[in-house]
Amino acid sequence: MWVWTCVLGLLGSGCTAAREAATPVPVAAPAPSTPACPESIAADAPLEADYGPRSHARRWLPALAPSEFAFVPTNAVEESFRQRLELAEGSVELLALEERSRPVTDGGAALVMARPVAGGFCIINTWATWQSTEVDVSLAGSWESPDQRMAILLLKLELARAAGGEETRWVVLGTDGDRAWIALGQPPAHQLIAPSVSLSPKKDQLYLDVKIKYVNRLRLGPDGHFVQAANKR
Repeated sequence: MWVWTCVLGLLGSGCTAAREAATPVPVAAPAPSTPACPESIAADAPLEADYGPRSHARRWLPALAPSEFAFVPTNAVEESFRQRLELAEGSVELLALEERSRPVTDGGAALVMARPVAGGFCIINTWATWQSTEVDVSLAGSWESPDQRMAILLLKLELARAAGGEETRWVVLGTDGDRAWIALGQPPAHQLIAPSVSLSPKKDQLYLDVKIKYVNRLRLGPDGHFVQAANKR
């Protein structure tokens, strides 16, 4: 009798195993893929300081916010300003950030340029700097060409120098929606130290006025870089 019980038990187990094998096993849905950025966006290196892979050109982010960037966790990060440009290539979002170490001994500033893509943003490029003091950044001026082919941005940096008081610097950037560039000078010699710098549009032409003892006027070339023009006393 026990033999038949074992046989029946084995048959029962076999039937159970067969039923389990026939039952479909749920398969997890594949993780959503990250949207691809347009091929037209150039894979250029960051402008000046590198704030990490998430700020690199052609990187897609779900949102354009300080929390999306790989800053030092103990540092304080604040949004300085945000602005949208309308260019021939499409809308360009500007996000300026300020970062300070704790306790405050040094700090940095960054401008992220991005295009809206697939419900998120594709980074065009990022300009950033890091200094041995606090840095405040603001947008002192912007200009879009009449044909909307490019935009020029004038950043004002205010550095808190403990010994000699505040120091004002200026950075001039350009973008056409596919790439970004430093429109005056090359790193590290592109941060102007001057009391006053301003953009001066004249009809279809843009000038940059740098005032130290007198006004030094530079003209925007067709490639988006400023070149020497006649001095304005």
